[in-house]
Amino acid sequence: MRAKIRTAATSPRILRAWASCRVVACALGLSIVVTLAAPALAGNESIEAFEEVELFEAHGVIGTLTLPAGAPDLRTAAIIILRDANGPDGLAGLYVEQLLGANFALLEVLLAERMNLEALMNALAAHPRILGNHLGVMGFGAGARLLAQWPGRARARALLYPGCASLRAAMPNEAVLLMHGDADGLHASQPCGQLATRPGATARERQWRVLAGVGYVWDLPAFAGEGASMRPAPDGSGRIAATNHPAMAAISAAQVAGFFATNLLGPAR
Repeated sequence: MRAKIRTAATSPRILRAWASCRVVACALGLSIVVTLAAPALAGNESIEAFEEVELFEAHGVIGTLTLPAGAPDLRTAAIIILRDANGPDGLAGLYVEQLLGANFALLEVLLAERMNLEALMNALAAHPRILGNHLGVMGFGAGARLLAQWPGRARARALLYPGCASLRAAMPNEAVLLMHGDADGLHASQPCGQLATRPGATARERQWRVLAGVGYVWDLPAFAGEGASMRPAPDGSGRIAATNHPAMAAISAAQVAGFFATNLLGPAR
């Protein structure tokens, strides 16, 4: 069973809202095909390029696969996105916009009865629109922690605030971006530095970004004007106060997009 949305010049936030509705519809045994019309341009011209969002199910995982605008036979690099313990909360929004703009396909995991990342990556690599040897992974909080401890292989992985102070995993020999705020007690400099580096690693393969003046989950969207909330710790040990910083969130989203562009869009190194 597959549900598909084809859109033109439509916000990724709208796409994800439709995608969530589609998951419910599929649970009821329905199949949906929705076309959202492009807005008129000067001279009554319309936009021809379409983004597509598909329901993706494999090995106990349900997610939405967003394919960038382009020809139907266009194959592209892809990134698997693992959410924080709170589930759908808008954290990925700015990152999705940046990554779609860079022509990445994105698989956002919504539900997982079990998480077999190796099997999930193999299923994604087999998709006809995906370049199977150009796959990356990124995670937020608990999702980043899972990726930090995953012994498998990906061309690149981005870890946003995985909780370095209680994490003892050794980073794999691949491109890794580790990002956290300098006011975040779970990410003391020494343990994060040990996590992000290893003997023989090059600067290109390990990027450690400490964002000044922000704490835990600085990229949390502020709904209804609130600026702070309590978030689950990435290791499940309790809850931590988080304050959103929109300007820094925009910067971190651009840095993540640049990291994946450098490590996924070129030939394997």
